[in-house]
Amino acid sequence: MNFPFFIAKRYFSTKKSSNFVHIISWVSLLGVTIGTAALILVLSVFNGFEDLILSMYNSFDPHLKITSAEGKVFNPDKVQSVLDNDAIEKSSFVLEEKVLLKYQEKEYIATVKGVDENYLTLTNFDSLLVDGEYLNKYDNTNIAIVGRGVAYYLSMGVGNMF
Repeated sequence: MNFPFFIAKRYFSTKKSSNFVHIISWVSLLGVTIGTAALILVLSVFNGFEDLILSMYNSFDPHLKITSAEGKVFNPDKVQSVLDNDAIEKSSFVLEEKVLLKYQEKEYIATVKGVDENYLTLTNFDSLLVDGEYLNKYDNTNIAIVGRGVAYYLSMGVGNMF
């Protein structure tokens, strides 16, 4: 029997149950046990939250994103030369811009993202919608999907016109 177990056995198995050292030893053992269990529980919960948050944010981020070095748009010939690569299975065009949104008497600076028809097939966007439906179901209509924070700040609901 090694030395640490010998000392532990001496403190936890005394013949006098009213011994002060014996009581302190059991209280400290109980404290370490509860602390360890709580730490394992909290780390497990946060590990689950990490998977949830990553799945939500990875829905918007592509595996490969190509941005223009100058200006906001690409030269169409250069885009076509990239898309002709056989390794590319799917692609989508996205245009983002900071804008000032105004609804009734409230104003808010937000990012508008214009997407094409292929955006839904590349992202898991449908699963993130809380209310309403995706815009491809409306033909040639100007529709915006507003994030929860922007909708709250501007006091908007589903179906509001702006």
